[in-house]
Amino acid sequence: MKSSNYLSKATCALCAALFLLFPASAEEAEKSAPDPLLDQAGFDFHTYTASYDQPNRPQFHFTSREGGINDPNGLIYYDGEWHLYFQHKGQKHWGHAVSTDLIHWTQLEHAIVPHKGHCAHKGQIWSGTAIIDSKNTLGKQKGDTKTIVAFFTHTQKVFHQDGAYSTDRGRTFQLMGNLVPNQGSSTGERDPKVILDPATNKWIMYVTAGVSAVFESTDLIKWKHIGKVEGIGGECPDLFQLPLDGNPSKMMWVMTNGGARYGAGTLENGIWRLAEGERLQGFDSGRPRGSMGYAWQTFGNGPDGRVVQLGFIQSGKKGARAPIPHEGLPFFQQMTFPVELTLRSTPDGMRLFRNPVKEIETLYTDTKKWSGITLATANDKGHLGGLTPDLLDMTCVFSPGEADKVTFNIRGVAVQYTQADERIRITNNAGIVGESLVPASPDEKGRVKFRVLFDRTSFEIFVNDGIAAATINCVPVSRTLSVDGPRSMIIDELMVHELQSIWQNK
Repeated sequence: MKSSNYLSKATCALCAALFLLFPASAEEAEKSAPDPLLDQAGFDFHTYTASYDQPNRPQFHFTSREGGINDPNGLIYYDGEWHLYFQHKGQKHWGHAVSTDLIHWTQLEHAIVPHKGHCAHKGQIWSGTAIIDSKNTLGKQKGDTKTIVAFFTHTQKVFHQDGAYSTDRGRTFQLMGNLVPNQGSSTGERDPKVILDPATNKWIMYVTAGVSAVFESTDLIKWKHIGKVEGIGGECPDLFQLPLDGNPSKMMWVMTNGGARYGAGTLENGIWRLAEGERLQGFDSGRPRGSMGYAWQTFGNGPDGRVVQLGFIQSGKKGARAPIPHEGLPFFQQMTFPVELTLRSTPDGMRLFRNPVKEIETLYTDTKKWSGITLATANDKGHLGGLTPDLLDMTCVFSPGEADKVTFNIRGVAVQYTQADERIRITNNAGIVGESLVPASPDEKGRVKFRVLFDRTSFEIFVNDGIAAATINCVPVSRTLSVDGPRSMIIDELMVHELQSIWQNK
């Protein structure tokens, strides 16, 4: 018996030694312990399903393995990884996924979860932002790994803005406490956005409450109210720089809100102002029914100055936003496909252009290209009639000429251009009640261009190089492609890429 106990103890000691020498993984070895004030039951990712092959699960848009998602939070790039935090589950957590290419995502354990004793809207972790503490302002840096600092709305009896920091590349966070107390708007103050103002070297925080209250800090802990920004309003404010027409000597500050309104302007002592002569615009409208994309945010610290944006696609609405079948599925809602932003001069002023990130090309499995074809032959087996794609990225440039209208039927969704009002109408009887409208004026050569990304339950269209767009939640009713209109009308360019799933190895 003694020898057996001795052998058992020796075996345990050997196993412990081996574990110290060879930890389970580098990921586990570098993680810190989560803050003890957080409800440890929220760290339940290990119980989630590993399957991504359900019929109605998107195949190149991010979804959580399980649970509902909405606002993207704390988008940041650091050390080769794009970090996607997001609102997750009914009792709001910060979910977490990382990618090295903006395409293939690995979901990790929750980063920040509700406080112990949370209930209803109390103690939850709502939307916010994240920054890289590159100068070690907090003094928390370990070795060469920069500290990631998150700011979010903490829902107590009255809302206030909290913070948390991570010293293990964003995997776990330690709470910093109440940084910006409630300013008098009860539960209206939320969605902090934090940036570093390069002109003053001060940290600036925007908190929305109808108008945006603006605060500044030199240490990321003590925040001073310095003013407000009116006009753009809305939830989920975002603020970032873009070079006008790619010229780094003409940097503009672009402000957006969650409802896809934006303006280009200046930042003076932390206060954003719309540029003289400019008006607020919409980048994802789909009027009059509205786009289903919401809570748009950009990744901070993008490499080579890249500014990449995404939002989430709303589901389950009544009426104009008809629900998508989710019965029996472990997930709910999806992120939009990442787009890269540019700011360009147009005859009407400065405009934001949005286009899918170039990394989508890594998903292409088959490509068909045609040019100079007429509608008389476009639907034959040698062109659109021979295609039955599941997932697609389709670009079309056409010259409507004298045609009153032309309709592209893309897997049951009608994309119709009308000459009278120079708009594209998008109709999907399976998903949208009514029509979504996107402006589509012909260029100087009389051509209209659109690009469509079609996943299993989402449809994103980018018109005229991305100056206008719409995001739609829908279910395709067929796998066919066709076009209707005058037989003599010319399609200048037509390109259809079939895509593979991003979950190939999941």
